[in-house]
Amino acid sequence: MRYKIISSGSSGNCVIVDDMMFDVGVPYGSIKKELYKIKYILITHTHSDHIKVSTVKKIKKEFPRIKWIGNWDIVTKVKLDYMVGDSTELKFKDRIIQSFPCVHDVPCHGYTVRKDGKSLIYATDTCSLELAPKVKYDYLFLESNHDEKKIGAIQDVSKKLYGYDAYKGAMRHLSTQQSKAFYYMYRKDKESLWIELHKSERFY
Repeated sequence: MRYKIISSGSSGNCVIVDDMMFDVGVPYGSIKKELYKIKYILITHTHSDHIKVSTVKKIKKEFPRIKWIGNWDIVTKVKLDYMVGDSTELKFKDRIIQSFPCVHDVPCHGYTVRKDGKSLIYATDTCSLELAPKVKYDYLFLESNHDEKKIGAIQDVSKKLYGYDAYKGAMRHLSTQQSKAFYYMYRKDKESLWIELHKSERFY
């Protein structure tokens, strides 16, 4: 599968995999040329770094054929073509898209996709993959936010150092160690790709 990471992190998130776009938390101008090839846009949750309302409005105006997928909370910001729950399976002619819950401070969902004999999982902004489908994947797009040793080293002084509880904030996200462990357990084979998402500039 062809993929391209437009942006992944607290400043904005948008990842392209074949004709699918995951999240649109970036300026419209940075993705306009990519949208001609996109059939589906899948949104994980409502945080502004994952869904930029001004970008959504421009996409809907310029590319009305694109289908939108997201959970019930997304509906407060975007009119959806397909609304998913904690275990929704959407069957299309050339692919199957399944949702699963991620653990975050707002309703958040990850996705698995089976297409052209390949399978992928996409999950970001979650502290656990416990609820992810336990099958084998060719592509694993997984949050890999922080190194557990680095974040552990500042646990008792993070507020003093950064003015906010950086440790508590990191605990809402998947660590690199957790991400890599899931990859080794659920990769289809040694050729399977681990694509790290949402890496912290400070604690990765």
